[in-house]
Amino acid sequence: MLNNALKYVENIESEINKLPYSENWSERTRFSLMRYLLYVRAKYLQNVADETSQLFQRSGFDKLSLEAIWWLLVALYNDTISNKYELTGLMYKRLKNKVNEIGETTNFITSYDDDGQSVMLYSNQRADAILLESLLHIDPKSTLCTKLCKGLQAHRVNGAWKSTQENCFVLIALDKYFHIREKDEPDFVANIWFDNDYCDQHQYKGRTTNAYTRNISMKAILSPSSSSSNISNNDKNLIIHKDGNGRLYYRIAMNSAPSNLQLKAVNYGFKIERIYAAIDDPSHVQKQSDGTWKFKLQEKIQATLTMTTTQQRYHIALVDYLPAGCEPLNRKLNGTLTDNTNSSITGFKRNNYSDGRRPYLTIGWTDHENLRDERAEAFRSILWPGVYEWNHVMRATCAGTFITPPAKGEEMYSPENFGRCATEMVIID
Repeated sequence: MLNNALKYVENIESEINKLPYSENWSERTRFSLMRYLLYVRAKYLQNVADETSQLFQRSGFDKLSLEAIWWLLVALYNDTISNKYELTGLMYKRLKNKVNEIGETTNFITSYDDDGQSVMLYSNQRADAILLESLLHIDPKSTLCTKLCKGLQAHRVNGAWKSTQENCFVLIALDKYFHIREKDEPDFVANIWFDNDYCDQHQYKGRTTNAYTRNISMKAILSPSSSSSNISNNDKNLIIHKDGNGRLYYRIAMNSAPSNLQLKAVNYGFKIERIYAAIDDPSHVQKQSDGTWKFKLQEKIQATLTMTTTQQRYHIALVDYLPAGCEPLNRKLNGTLTDNTNSSITGFKRNNYSDGRRPYLTIGWTDHENLRDERAEAFRSILWPGVYEWNHVMRATCAGTFITPPAKGEEMYSPENFGRCATEMVIID
């Protein structure tokens, strides 16, 4: 059966033309199908280099999806032709120009026009898996490999991806990653030095997901360097050394406290904006010329947050800290509000992309929401590029002047990707 199938795909272009509905397919879809089958034949050690090169000359880059280029790379890599490295280098450069890379993950987005789902069964995660496999063929030491691997794992729900196609291609790619990047079972000692001081060591033996944490105090970081060569600029080195076999994964992070409570808005991956509005009477909430908010005592106030991101994000937390003179209200409790009781906490809206494309989600974008004494929280496992609006309601219960901490959005497992609005002053009377 396998031999018959391989024989059939050798003439796939003529077989495609025989299909009564194939005349409606785009050229990109046609060439991608042919590329995929060249990839399949290369997997079974058939020499397809000449056919691959000829097909690329017919299509060029304009008629190829990113998936097709990746399949082409694998097919070329497994064969020997005179211009193999020239073609693979050209395609690899093209791919790196399309990468969407952030701190710990990366992804690619492509499309097949209108027939991507019906013919190619396309999805973004399948595309990332195909790219990971091709990278492991042509450049296994690339840092993109680990980032793609981590991004793919972030898309799992209950241990699986969202379709059979995704499960198949992702597992193939992760299996190849494991056998190339993690083939040696860990048996090593990791040592840490900061400046001239030896900090710690930890032994790793066998495969485990357990993490070991070593904290270095801020006092040690800010103290003068003990190295005579760094007296002028006080630079210090953090050195992590591995002695033994296996792969070491590590993360370096810094926790700090601000010296000034008046924080400015920042955008390190998320733009956060916050406004307040009255529920019953516009006069209950006013913003003064100096930026200070005035709330009417015992009245209800709606806080609206707008979060903008231009990248795909994972495991997002959006947290709004309330003024100390306010208490959160649960909308599902009778008598809290007379309308908008679909959510126990909030109302929400997901706007279009900045370039006008249709939004990925058309209903509430949050996966989970919390109300706490001093803050309201919203969570989402995967967040696509776009503008997201979320609001909650509180009551002004105590008169006084209060400093309101900034609202903050961040990736919980990559907190270096975050954003916040500015600190604000609230007067309740």
